[in-house]
Amino acid sequence: MRTGENWTGRMRFSTRNASGKLSLRSLRAYAYDLLHFARWFEPKRLPLTKITESTIVEYVRFQLEQDPKPTPQTINHRLGVVRCGYRFHTGKDIPAGSSGHFKRSYRTRSPLGYGRPGRAIAMGLRIKQARRVVIPLTAEEVARFWQSFHTYRDLALVGLMLLDGLRSCEVLGLQLEDLQLADGQMHVPGKGNKTRIVPLPRKSLKCSELTCAWKDR
Repeated sequence: MRTGENWTGRMRFSTRNASGKLSLRSLRAYAYDLLHFARWFEPKRLPLTKITESTIVEYVRFQLEQDPKPTPQTINHRLGVVRCGYRFHTGKDIPAGSSGHFKRSYRTRSPLGYGRPGRAIAMGLRIKQARRVVIPLTAEEVARFWQSFHTYRDLALVGLMLLDGLRSCEVLGLQLEDLQLADGQMHVPGKGNKTRIVPLPRKSLKCSELTCAWKDR
Protein backbone atom coordinates (compact mmCIF):
# COMPACT_ATOMS: atom_id res chain seq x y z
CA MET A 1 0.00 0.00 0.00
CA ARG A 2 1.30 3.47 -0.83
CA THR A 3 2.27 5.72 2.05
CA GLY A 4 -0.31 8.38 1.26
CA GLU A 5 -3.07 5.81 1.00
CA ASN A 6 -1.87 4.17 4.23
CA TRP A 7 -1.98 7.41 6.17
CA THR A 8 -5.25 8.48 4.60
CA GLY A 9 -6.87 5.14 5.41
CA ARG A 10 -5.76 5.25 9.01
CA MET A 11 -6.88 8.83 9.32
CA ARG A 12 -10.29 7.87 7.97
CA PHE A 13 -10.53 5.11 10.58
CA SER A 14 -9.37 7.39 13.42
CA THR A 15 -11.72 10.20 12.42
CA ARG A 16 -14.60 7.74 12.33
CA ASN A 17 -13.81 6.85 15.94
CA ALA A 18 -13.49 10.54 16.90
CA SER A 19 -16.52 11.73 14.94
CA GLY A 20 -18.57 11.97 18.12
CA LYS A 21 -16.04 14.31 19.79
CA LEU A 22 -14.93 16.68 17.02
CA SER A 23 -16.74 18.89 14.56
CA LEU A 24 -16.58 18.17 10.84
CA ARG A 25 -14.46 21.28 10.33
CA SER A 26 -11.89 20.06 12.86
CA LEU A 27 -11.80 16.61 11.26
CA ARG A 28 -11.30 18.15 7.84
CA ALA A 29 -8.46 20.35 9.13
CA TYR A 30 -6.73 17.32 10.69
CA ALA A 31 -7.15 15.34 7.48
CA TYR A 32 -5.62 18.10 5.34
CA ASP A 33 -2.67 18.45 7.74
CA LEU A 34 -2.05 14.71 7.63
CA LEU A 35 -2.36 14.69 3.84
CA HIS A 36 0.22 17.49 3.61
CA PHE A 37 2.71 15.36 5.55
CA ALA A 38 1.86 12.22 3.55
CA ARG A 39 2.57 13.96 0.25
CA TRP A 40 5.96 15.09 1.55
CA PHE A 41 6.83 11.73 3.14
CA GLU A 42 5.65 9.44 0.33
CA PRO A 43 8.65 9.96 -2.06
CA LYS A 44 10.98 8.67 0.67
CA ARG A 45 9.46 5.17 0.27
CA LEU A 46 9.85 4.43 3.97
CA PRO A 47 7.41 2.70 6.31
CA LEU A 48 5.66 4.84 8.88
CA THR A 49 7.58 3.14 11.69
CA LYS A 50 10.81 4.73 10.39
CA ILE A 51 9.63 8.22 11.33
CA THR A 52 11.88 9.84 13.94
CA GLU A 53 12.41 13.31 15.34
CA SER A 54 14.99 13.78 12.57
CA THR A 55 12.16 13.25 10.08
CA ILE A 56 10.18 15.95 11.86
CA VAL A 57 13.14 18.34 11.58
CA GLU A 58 13.34 17.71 7.82
CA TYR A 59 9.60 18.26 7.50
CA VAL A 60 9.82 21.59 9.35
CA ARG A 61 12.76 22.68 7.19
CA PHE A 62 10.75 21.81 4.08
CA GLN A 63 7.86 23.98 5.22
CA LEU A 64 10.09 26.93 6.11
CA GLU A 65 11.50 26.87 2.58
CA GLN A 66 8.07 27.18 0.99
CA ASP A 67 6.83 30.40 -0.58
CA PRO A 68 4.61 31.64 0.95
CA LYS A 69 5.92 30.35 4.25
CA PRO A 70 3.27 28.86 6.57
CA THR A 71 2.75 30.51 9.93
CA PRO A 72 4.28 28.98 13.08
CA GLN A 73 0.74 28.11 14.24
CA THR A 74 0.14 26.11 11.06
CA ILE A 75 3.46 24.27 11.32
CA ASN A 76 2.90 23.39 14.99
CA HIS A 77 -0.62 22.17 14.23
CA ARG A 78 0.72 19.91 11.47
CA LEU A 79 3.40 18.52 13.78
CA GLY A 80 0.78 17.78 16.42
CA VAL A 81 -1.38 15.91 13.91
CA VAL A 82 1.60 13.88 12.67
CA ARG A 83 2.55 12.90 16.23
CA CYS A 84 -1.03 11.88 17.00
CA GLY A 85 -1.20 9.86 13.78
CA TYR A 86 2.08 8.11 14.59
CA ARG A 87 0.92 7.38 18.13
CA PHE A 88 -2.37 6.01 16.79
CA HIS A 89 -0.51 3.77 14.30
CA THR A 90 2.29 2.47 16.55
CA GLY A 91 0.98 2.97 20.08
CA LYS A 92 4.05 5.00 21.12
CA ASP A 93 5.63 8.42 20.64
CA ILE A 94 8.00 9.30 17.81
CA PRO A 95 11.51 8.12 18.79
CA ALA A 96 14.59 10.33 18.76
CA GLY A 97 16.69 10.31 15.61
CA SER A 98 20.21 11.53 14.94
CA SER A 99 19.21 14.98 16.15
CA GLY A 100 18.05 13.63 19.51
CA HIS A 101 14.96 14.64 21.45
CA PHE A 102 13.92 18.27 21.56
CA LYS A 103 12.99 19.45 25.04
CA ARG A 104 11.27 22.67 26.01
CA SER A 105 10.12 23.95 29.37
CA TYR A 106 6.95 25.82 30.13
CA ARG A 107 5.25 27.22 33.21
CA THR A 108 2.19 25.64 34.76
CA ARG A 109 -0.33 27.04 37.23
CA SER A 110 -2.94 25.53 39.47
CA PRO A 111 -6.38 25.22 37.81
CA LEU A 112 -7.71 27.47 40.58
CA GLY A 113 -4.99 30.07 39.99
CA TYR A 114 -3.27 29.90 43.39
CA GLY A 115 0.25 28.95 44.40
CA ARG A 116 3.55 29.46 42.68
CA PRO A 117 3.84 28.60 38.98
CA GLY A 118 5.60 25.31 38.33
CA ARG A 119 7.85 24.23 35.50
CA ALA A 120 7.24 21.23 33.24
CA ILE A 121 9.22 19.65 30.40
CA ALA A 122 7.62 18.86 27.04
CA MET A 123 9.17 16.69 24.34
CA GLY A 124 9.16 17.29 20.60
CA LEU A 125 10.13 20.06 18.22
CA ARG A 126 7.90 23.11 18.18
CA ILE A 127 8.23 26.42 16.33
CA LYS A 128 8.19 29.52 18.51
CA GLN A 129 4.96 31.48 18.13
CA ALA A 130 4.70 35.20 18.69
CA ARG A 131 2.41 36.14 21.54
CA ARG A 132 -0.75 37.84 20.39
CA VAL A 133 -1.30 41.21 22.02
CA VAL A 134 -4.97 42.04 22.50
CA ILE A 135 -5.72 45.77 22.36
CA PRO A 136 -9.04 46.52 24.08
CA LEU A 137 -11.61 48.77 22.48
CA THR A 138 -12.09 52.28 23.77
CA ALA A 139 -15.37 53.41 25.31
CA GLU A 140 -16.18 55.33 22.13
CA GLU A 141 -15.53 52.27 19.96
CA VAL A 142 -17.75 50.10 22.18
CA ALA A 143 -20.56 52.67 22.00
CA ARG A 144 -20.21 52.91 18.23
CA PHE A 145 -20.33 49.09 18.01
CA TRP A 146 -23.61 48.84 19.94
CA GLN A 147 -25.16 51.72 17.98
CA SER A 148 -24.51 49.87 14.71
CA PHE A 149 -27.33 47.37 15.46
CA HIS A 150 -30.81 48.44 14.46
CA THR A 151 -32.94 45.33 15.15
CA TYR A 152 -33.57 43.15 18.18
CA ARG A 153 -32.52 40.17 16.07
CA ASP A 154 -29.00 41.60 15.67
CA LEU A 155 -28.83 42.46 19.36
CA ALA A 156 -29.97 38.93 20.27
CA LEU A 157 -27.29 37.34 18.06
CA VAL A 158 -24.52 39.48 19.52
CA GLY A 159 -25.83 39.03 23.06
CA LEU A 160 -25.80 35.24 22.74
CA MET A 161 -22.19 35.30 21.58
CA LEU A 162 -21.06 37.90 24.11
CA LEU A 163 -22.98 36.82 27.22
CA ASP A 164 -23.36 33.06 26.60
CA GLY A 165 -20.10 32.38 24.75
CA LEU A 166 -21.78 30.85 21.70
CA ARG A 167 -19.81 30.46 18.49
CA SER A 168 -21.01 32.27 15.39
CA CYS A 169 -21.93 28.97 13.69
CA GLU A 170 -23.91 27.91 16.77
CA VAL A 171 -25.87 31.16 16.81
CA LEU A 172 -26.65 30.93 13.10
CA GLY A 173 -27.82 27.33 13.54
CA LEU A 174 -30.34 28.13 16.29
CA GLN A 175 -34.03 27.52 15.61
CA LEU A 176 -37.02 29.02 17.38
CA GLU A 177 -37.82 25.67 18.97
CA ASP A 178 -34.35 25.70 20.59
CA LEU A 179 -35.35 28.71 22.70
CA GLN A 180 -37.19 27.91 25.93
CA LEU A 181 -38.07 31.43 26.99
CA ALA A 182 -40.38 30.36 29.80
CA ASP A 183 -37.53 28.45 31.46
CA GLY A 184 -34.91 31.08 30.58
CA GLN A 185 -32.71 28.62 28.71
CA MET A 186 -31.99 27.24 25.25
CA HIS A 187 -30.69 24.10 23.55
CA VAL A 188 -27.47 24.71 21.61
CA PRO A 189 -26.27 22.10 19.08
CA GLY A 190 -22.47 22.14 19.20
CA LYS A 191 -19.42 20.09 18.29
CA GLY A 192 -19.89 16.43 17.56
CA ASN A 193 -23.67 16.87 17.20
CA LYS A 194 -23.94 17.26 20.96
CA THR A 195 -26.60 19.52 22.42
CA ARG A 196 -26.05 21.46 25.62
CA ILE A 197 -28.46 23.51 27.71
CA VAL A 198 -27.37 27.12 28.20
CA PRO A 199 -29.09 29.67 30.50
CA LEU A 200 -30.33 32.87 28.92
CA PRO A 201 -29.09 36.06 30.62
CA ARG A 202 -31.73 38.69 31.29
CA LYS A 203 -30.57 41.00 28.49
CA SER A 204 -30.39 38.18 25.95
CA LEU A 205 -33.76 36.89 27.12
CA LYS A 206 -35.42 40.26 26.53
CA CYS A 207 -33.99 40.58 23.00
CA SER A 208 -34.95 36.98 22.21
CA GLU A 209 -38.53 37.55 23.40
CA LEU A 210 -38.88 40.65 21.23
CA THR A 211 -37.38 38.81 18.25
CA CYS A 212 -39.80 35.89 18.63
CA ALA A 213 -42.74 38.28 19.03
CA TRP A 214 -41.72 40.07 15.81
CA LYS A 215 -41.46 36.77 13.90
CA ASP A 216 -44.86 35.59 15.14
CA ARG A 217 -46.62 38.64 13.71
